[in-house]
Amino acid sequence: MTYAPPWVKKDPQRFPRTITRLKGTSTTKVNGFLSVVGGDTASADARAFAALMAHLKAYDGAQGQGTVLMVQVENEPGVLSDSRDRSETANNLFESEVPSSFIDTLEKAKRQGSLNRHITGNFSVLAGGSTDIPRGKSWEATFGAGIYTDELFMAYHYASFIGKVAAAGKAAYDLPMFTNAALRSTSRSIIDNTGGGSEPGIYPSGGPVETVIDIYHLFAASLDFVCPDIYFADYETMCKEYTHRGQALFVPEQRRDEPGVLRTWLALGKYGALGTAPFGIDSITASESVYTRHYALIRSVEQHIHAARQAGRQVTSFFFDSVPIGEQDKSVPVEAVFGPWKLVIKRQWTHGHPAVGYGMIIQQPHSTDAFLLIGEGFIVAFESTNPEASFTGLTHMHEKEVVDERTGELVTRRKFNGDETGCGQVAIMPSQQPDGGWYPIATYIPSRTRIAECEVYSI
Repeated sequence: MTYAPPWVKKDPQRFPRTITRLKGTSTTKVNGFLSVVGGDTASADARAFAALMAHLKAYDGAQGQGTVLMVQVENEPGVLSDSRDRSETANNLFESEVPSSFIDTLEKAKRQGSLNRHITGNFSVLAGGSTDIPRGKSWEATFGAGIYTDELFMAYHYASFIGKVAAAGKAAYDLPMFTNAALRSTSRSIIDNTGGGSEPGIYPSGGPVETVIDIYHLFAASLDFVCPDIYFADYETMCKEYTHRGQALFVPEQRRDEPGVLRTWLALGKYGALGTAPFGIDSITASESVYTRHYALIRSVEQHIHAARQAGRQVTSFFFDSVPIGEQDKSVPVEAVFGPWKLVIKRQWTHGHPAVGYGMIIQQPHSTDAFLLIGEGFIVAFESTNPEASFTGLTHMHEKEVVDERTGELVTRRKFNGDETGCGQVAIMPSQQPDGGWYPIATYIPSRTRIAECEVYSI
């Protein structure tokens, strides 16, 4: 709303505001947000967005530059301070029959088993094996009274609104489009009741959070994907939630600090994300940003990542957060199975203070026994999945460097053996500044390129 032009802000008849109710009272107030029901807001916004996309096509697309890859439609939509819009128009819609098209679409998704556990958990009529959804009734009579029915109602209208705007934009210039969610807090959030709250209205009610993400998939078909803005929520949980229905993952907002960039590895590798965008990165210089060296490494190996994805070869990724001085390392090993091999990935152990760890492992095209290791501060132990194998080790481990980013060409810079590979039994990707602590022998040499290849065998 703050970006709306003055003539929109000053004309509540044509562009009505959301009306919210003060918690615990019957008193209502005019909200600072435009309502997505009634008035000319949807049609005006669609025309404006179409004009923007036409301009973008003329000045970027038609010129062959293609600097804009995709477009976000709206930003963190939803009602705040209440679980739904209480305007007269919204109340009339809420008390009217639920649209038959809405019920038809949900019934089909229910039969297909494609609704996620949140929406089926909140509404018994959507759970598998339940009776048909009642028809010809109000939203409360159909789905029950409560804040989650309010949220469902708002999600339908926000998704319909955003879908209309996105469709108008795509008609002018067909680029990938998405919208983003301000997430709710859960028991897995880093900080409770921060960055969204736990109830609709504390977090934006009707926005594309995981409880109603199905509604956006079904009723905003012009969007190519729906995205999470991840700050306080558990990062991996959100990656799982937002790849629901096999949709592409993109994180348009996340932390710009070290914890943020470490989680980028998880998104890109294990979950195949299109990308991550640290919020506020434009207000610091490249030399100040922790993302610079990480993105440089990812860029250097992107041909290998793309090739593996396209060929269906396995890729996984992980991170190990920093350990506060004086505290014990509480990181948990990461396990993955790559064909005939089980991988157990741990933080690199040292006699001094443990460093952060991060990385990606890609199965190589020439052999299921060969792996490209990218990153630093971790160790990989390999185990054969063959129960008759009695020993597993490395045939070799070579430090690699990309000499041509366009092709991904790799050359060998160093060959690791002895202590550098745990006597040939583990792949060690040391940090660039390992802390040896009190131990006088430099068994872990510093990493240079943060790229290596190893091959595994068993007998």
